[in-house]
Amino acid sequence: MFIFDWFKKKEAPVPVPVIDFEDSLEIALWDIKEKYDLETEEVVRTVLQKRNNLSYMNEHTKNKK
Repeated sequence: MFIFDWFKKKEAPVPVPVIDFEDSLEIALWDIKEKYDLETEEVVRTVLQKRNNLSYMNEHTKNKK
């Protein structure tokens, strides 16, 4: 059956981001989500973007002397 294996579409597993609170801003975002009934995906995307931006800024400021 190896001939027909390439017909099957293999689904890649979607990585689930670990959302642990890192600072008070993230806690506030989750509180706002609950109060105003926002979608979870929006808050997760915002938290991950904030973390990525902070790590980017930290990497670039470390290299400058």
